[in-house]
Amino acid sequence: QGYADTTIDQIAAAAGVGRRTIFRHFPTKEAILVDHLATRREGTLQRLRDRPPGEPPLVGLHAVLRELAEEGYDRRLLAQIRVVLRTDPRLGSDELSIGTLQFEKKIAEALQHRIGETRSTLEIKAVALMATSWFTAAIHLYLTEERPSLVECFDQVVATCREEIAQLSPET
Repeated sequence: QGYADTTIDQIAAAAGVGRRTIFRHFPTKEAILVDHLATRREGTLQRLRDRPPGEPPLVGLHAVLRELAEEGYDRRLLAQIRVVLRTDPRLGSDELSIGTLQFEKKIAEALQHRIGETRSTLEIKAVALMATSWFTAAIHLYLTEERPSLVECFDQVVATCREEIAQLSPET
């Protein structure tokens, strides 16, 4: 019946769960639409926890986020998401941001647990925010600009950020 005409109650009934269960995992109906990778986040967090102990936090985080990008979206669902985003492009941005906040927090916790007290909370949170913003930007571009590859988008976003950071003076 289409995205706009489908209610949360219908989604819950089709999934065989209650309305509250839906909202425990997705804050809004729009989050269900765009956060297809949410179910893979726990696996990503576990892979981050399993990275080599001496590895720099950003190196490990980049590797696991790139793996998540490689897993990508189910093609059928991707087509549906893009149809809905064409009718209302605002849906994607806000919901990607909401879903990312919890993921960022869990990433920071996993990094802190993995490396212990060798880095400050500020450093850990900065690394987590930076890396998840690469991923969020890549997903946004991939979905809204209908780019062919999430991995290529991710690699381009990371490369752009690296180039921009390289231009900062040491005093900055």
